[in-house]
Amino acid sequence: MKKLMLTGLFLLLGAFAVFAQNLPSIRIVNNTGHQIFHIFVSPVENEIWGDDFLGTEGILENNQTFTCQLPEPLNKVSMYDVRLVDEEGNSYIKPAVTMTNNARLIFTFDDLDDDQLLF
Repeated sequence: MKKLMLTGLFLLLGAFAVFAQNLPSIRIVNNTGHQIFHIFVSPVENEIWGDDFLGTEGILENNQTFTCQLPEPLNKVSMYDVRLVDEEGNSYIKPAVTMTNNARLIFTFDDLDDDQLLF
């Protein structure tokens, strides 16, 4: 019985690992001239941004790249809104981006959301 349970557990973990490998990764390049404290990547149809990919401890320095894994396979969701927030609370947004695996999104000062300008 133990062997059967262990075999089932290993199969489940293996299936999860295969599923996780099918999730696309994207690279976000910070060329805004500012430190980035928050990164949000949300499917276009979502009305909320969701979790911060940098977490509470992360900072993306200017001229650095951050790699993150999208939450859904591309055949399920391929269009995302991406938002970066700098140290002053200003948002840099790329709306409705059609993602590909290993997509490279370069954020510059031109991506600043003028509607949310705080400085």
